[in-house]
Amino acid sequence: MTGEEKPDMGEVIQNILQAEAKAEEIALAAKAQAKEALSRAQTDAARIKAEGEERAKDALRKVRADAERVVFERSMAAREECEGRKKQLTALAEQNTPEAVKIILEQLSARYDR
Repeated sequence: MTGEEKPDMGEVIQNILQAEAKAEEIALAAKAQAKEALSRAQTDAARIKAEGEERAKDALRKVRADAERVVFERSMAAREECEGRKKQLTALAEQNTPEAVKIILEQLSARYDR
């Protein structure tokens, strides 16, 4: 035969079917890779979230412990101050002088008339 030969239709169909099969194989592999990547991303996101929550909890525990310590220290200082004033007032009251009564009343007024 001279000139152009026509392609064998069976061969053309076979090539098309092979190309379709290869395309399907590529699509399935891509889908599996995407699913695996999504799964890894979700796992990483969960881990990062858990780590962040744990850091936040640690920070809150530290802030709370510091606040409790400050409250305790201030409470003890206030208690000591009250005890000291109470002793002073008791000592003045035992003197039972007009000056002692005046000082006691001034102290009480200053303390409670705010």
